[in-house]
Amino acid sequence: MKISIIGSGAMGSLFGGKLAQAGEKVILYDVYKEHVNAVNREGLSIEDAGTGDITVVHPEASAEPESVAESDVLIIFVKSTTTEEVAAQFKAFARPHTIVLTLQNGLGNDEILRRHFGSERTAVGVTSQGATFLGPGKIRHAGKGPTHISMADGREEKLAALAEALSRAGFETHISAEVTSLVWSKLIINIGINALTALLNVKNGRLLEFEDVKAIMADLVNEALAVASRKNIRLIYDDPLATVYDVAMKTASNTSSMLQDFQRNRQTEIDFINGAIVKEAKKLGMPVPVNETITRLVRTLDTLHSQKGDQQ
Repeated sequence: MKISIIGSGAMGSLFGGKLAQAGEKVILYDVYKEHVNAVNREGLSIEDAGTGDITVVHPEASAEPESVAESDVLIIFVKSTTTEEVAAQFKAFARPHTIVLTLQNGLGNDEILRRHFGSERTAVGVTSQGATFLGPGKIRHAGKGPTHISMADGREEKLAALAEALSRAGFETHISAEVTSLVWSKLIINIGINALTALLNVKNGRLLEFEDVKAIMADLVNEALAVASRKNIRLIYDDPLATVYDVAMKTASNTSSMLQDFQRNRQTEIDFINGAIVKEAKKLGMPVPVNETITRLVRTLDTLHSQKGDQQ
């Protein structure tokens, strides 16, 4: 089975590297040529945050879109802000049987993929794995947790081979029929963690050290839960806030993707996370003041970072 990772930053490299180590044919596609060259030259270094052990694996890396042709699976790990562009670009390389799986953060990526690839080829997933990009050819595996995947057309048997490959690679993987539940369940975790780590410039675990921050996490999560409840969305866990706290604890050493965006002066996915709740709440006529405030703050910092980048 040929598995291509589209967007091989921290998380894409983690999944691609582990799959390659498990014996799968893997292509790490990314536009960051320094990273691509480092992986091809020296291999991909994966540091275990818990033990400090370093494993070097040797997936193939490429900055050429054509390299993913004839793939059985495309796993999308690009920023949500570029999903539309990437889907349009890589549609030409997908075969009739190719599964296109989103493991991205946020709400709305699956809709984009369905529009370009059709429900029969689109898969939706969420993962509690965490990774930090350390530099070209180097990542840290900073958090471990289950991965849930689902076919958009409900034909879960299409995912059996991929689920087996992910399990062999060391990822606890479950096939689920609850697409909407999966996406919203991961969304609420990200809502409670990502933006706050970015605004406070702290790793996930430090959020739990401050009662005021834990209270804000609760406000963010409870607003999102109210929206989900109004939309009759069932989550995959029984106690959402406890789950958010637990994920923050289990990924304590992880630098969230949004904080990594801040550190690199890149646009964040805020409109697909907290901003998505604001958008859904407005449709329902519901107030979500804490999520709206957080969204406005991050958007403003996105603008400031962009201006800083333009001046350099």
